[in-house]
Amino acid sequence: MAKDSLAWFFAGLIALLAGLPLAYLYWPAPGDEVARSASDIGGAFKLTDHTGRTVTEETFAGEWTLVFFGFTHCPDICPTTLADISRTLQLLGERSGRVQPLFVTLDPQRDTPEVLAAYTAFFDERILALTGSEEDIAVMANAYGVYFERVPSGDTYFINHGTSIYLMDPDGQLAARFSRRDDSQSMARQITTTIDQG
Repeated sequence: MAKDSLAWFFAGLIALLAGLPLAYLYWPAPGDEVARSASDIGGAFKLTDHTGRTVTEETFAGEWTLVFFGFTHCPDICPTTLADISRTLQLLGERSGRVQPLFVTLDPQRDTPEVLAAYTAFFDERILALTGSEEDIAVMANAYGVYFERVPSGDTYFINHGTSIYLMDPDGQLAARFSRRDDSQSMARQITTTIDQG
């Protein structure tokens, strides 16, 4: 599918979902994750990226990663956040080459590698999407303290989830956590400072 066609497809999808009754949706407040200390964020995982490659925490050893959890049928928070991540990468300039953004789906039933590949490419081809079994995704979400819950809505469902973005250092330790209040400029400033000090 051509990129222009993808753009129209996702624009239409977002518009359709945004028009559904919002009474079904409850989005956690900014940074509303399971409470834990910074040293307890992150850990071992085993998932599949959108190219079909098996990845673990060791795959990204020695790299800075920017981790966000969501799902492709999300009507507002996820597309907005992925757009902010793309803009953050642009603002980072040459430093963006040192940061690997990861989009971890919380909806493996619908988010196949093919769906994820098209979705993330719409925002930024540098974003690597991860999926896997429900059990394996729950392991990674728990490691990051991410709240998520499936909510039925007629014949379909939504997923309420935490909205933090995690900057992990090359040792896999939490270096910074961003909320919906942080725009791309503030994220780029914080990431720049953190990388330069690291």
